[in-house]
Amino acid sequence: MAQSIYRLPTNRAAARATSSERGRTRFFRNNELLNTLSDPMLQELEHAAREINFRKKQTIWSPGDAADRIFLVRSGVCKVAKPMDETREITLQFFTRGALLGEYSALFEEARDTRCEAYEDSTLFAVPREDFQRIMQRSASLTFEVARVVGARRRRLENRLKNLIFRTAHARLAGLFLDLADDFGVRDSRGVIVNLKLTHREMAALIGATRETVSFAILDLRKEGLILTEGRRVVLLDPERLAALRDQ
Repeated sequence: MAQSIYRLPTNRAAARATSSERGRTRFFRNNELLNTLSDPMLQELEHAAREINFRKKQTIWSPGDAADRIFLVRSGVCKVAKPMDETREITLQFFTRGALLGEYSALFEEARDTRCEAYEDSTLFAVPREDFQRIMQRSASLTFEVARVVGARRRRLENRLKNLIFRTAHARLAGLFLDLADDFGVRDSRGVIVNLKLTHREMAALIGATRETVSFAILDLRKEGLILTEGRRVVLLDPERLAALRDQ
């Protein structure tokens, strides 16, 4: 009788460990960036990856840190920002499950010039740069996918810069909501829920406006029936009209 009492926790722990390993393998096999890799390359990458948990607001890297690791987001949300001085920074982008972080580490050995933090409690896989580069050298498809990610992120930043110069605050805010919906959107009967909790100050940092301007613009978009707000979440009621506003 005593043996069965003490065996149960051991069995449960073993089952949890097995389930975790299966989830880890599924993550690498189902990741869009990696799905062209052969099984041996996937296993090599998975073996090199170290799983790390970060608490909300915990720093993942800081400016000046060595670019010695590539990260893949297993769960949670991470924020990458560019510091302007000791007190100000520009938020570049938010990343969630499946995203590649620190992609320049795969191409260049320069020290990091951005800051990355866990916006929510997050779990990341860290892969040493040398291991990731070794697989890239053997896989033209992975090299292409990394280059595609770099190009897409640069294009998004260029579009944001154009919007900052030529668009109104309302148009910039509409564009921000549409961009966030691409990464964090969840459809329901009303439209698209942007499943990322942002304060008005954080939205202002993303579109180059003041918090007060963002607050007034959100009120206007609500009055026009383009969005709803639920706490710190936004529901896009009419993405087509938001796109037309963005492009004005």
